[in-house]
Amino acid sequence: MCNAAHVAGAITAKNAASADVAAPRKEYLFPLPRWSSKIVLSNLRDARDIHVVTLYFNIIFTALPAVTLLYTAPACHAFGAFYLVSLYALLLARFLVALLHVTEHRPHFRQGNKVFHLVTVMLLAPLFGIPSGMYPLHHRVMHHVEGNGQGHDLSSTEQYQRDSVLHFLWYWVRHASAAWLELLFYALRKGRLGLMARSAVAEAVYFIVVCLLWRWKPVQTLWAFILPYIITSAALMFGNWSQHMFVNPKAPGSAYGMTYNCIACGDNAITFNDGYHIQHHLNSRTHWSELPLRFMESLEEHVAQAGLAFKGLSVFEVGLAVFMGRMDLLVDHLLICGGELGQMSKFELKEMLRERLKPILRTS
Repeated sequence: MCNAAHVAGAITAKNAASADVAAPRKEYLFPLPRWSSKIVLSNLRDARDIHVVTLYFNIIFTALPAVTLLYTAPACHAFGAFYLVSLYALLLARFLVALLHVTEHRPHFRQGNKVFHLVTVMLLAPLFGIPSGMYPLHHRVMHHVEGNGQGHDLSSTEQYQRDSVLHFLWYWVRHASAAWLELLFYALRKGRLGLMARSAVAEAVYFIVVCLLWRWKPVQTLWAFILPYIITSAALMFGNWSQHMFVNPKAPGSAYGMTYNCIACGDNAITFNDGYHIQHHLNSRTHWSELPLRFMESLEEHVAQAGLAFKGLSVFEVGLAVFMGRMDLLVDHLLICGGELGQMSKFELKEMLRERLKPILRTS
C-alpha cells in the first residue's frame, strides 16, 4: 500500500513532468512562412514534427549562407570565431538532439524522407562537427541496440570511474580518434555489410572534402570544420557520459539502471524533451512530445526499479555537478517517489549516487 510520502512524491513527479508537457516549444528560432508551413504539414506523417522540420529549415536558411559567406570573405580568425560562436550558441543543442534522438528514430515525411534524411546527415551534420554518415551507425544501430553495455557499445561508460575527469578525457580522445574505424569494424562484425560500405563511403567523402577545403582556405576550414569536430565530439561524449554516468550495478542493462531523467528543466523545451532519457531507451520510437506522458504512465515501474530523476537540472548540469563533487546539490534535486530510494536518508542517497559512479566490469 502506498504511504503518504509515496503519494506526495508521485504527485510532485507528475506535476514536474506536466510542466514539460505544457512548456512552450522553443526548438526553432523563427517559424516557416504560412504558405510553406501548410505545404510541409500536408506532407508530414505526424503534424507535431513541424517543430523538427522548421528547425532544419532555420539551419538551411542561416547556417548555409553563413558558411558560404565565411568562405567568400577574406581569411579572418575573428570572423571565423564569430561565425562558430553564433552558430553553436543558437543551434548546436537543438540540432544535435533533433538529428540523433528524433530524426534517426522516426521518419518525418510520407514521401521523400530518404532525401530529407540524406540532407541532414550528409550536408547539415558536418557544419556542426559531425562527419557525414557517421552517427546513424553510431547512435541508432549501435548505441540503442547494445544499450551502453561494456564490450558491445563502443561508447559505453560502464568501465570508467564516472566522476573522474581524467577517465572522461580518455573516453573522449579515444572516441574522437578511433570511432571512425571502430564503427566500421562493428558493422562488419554484425554482418551489416551494406551499412558498413555506405558509412565508409560517407566518411571517405567527408575526409576528402575537408582536406581539399583545408588546402584551399585553411583559416576558413579551421573554423567551419576542424574546430567544430573537436568541440562537438567533446560535447557529444560529455552528453553521453553524463546521461550514462549513474549506472545501477544491480541492473546495468535496464533502461532504468543505465540512465536517468531530467524533468522540468529549461533544456527540455529546446531539445525535444531530451531529458527523458529513460523513456527514450525504453522505446526510442516514442514521439518526443509524448516522453513526459510515458514517464507519468510508468511512474510505478520507475519507483520499483529505483530509477533516478532530477528536477530542474539539465543533463550537462548533472554532469558538471558530479565532476565538482556536488552530491548535495544532486540529492536536493532528486525526485523521490517512494520505494527503495524513499527509505534512504540524505547521506545514504549520496552514497548510492557515488556507488552508481563506480566502474562496472562485466564478465560477458
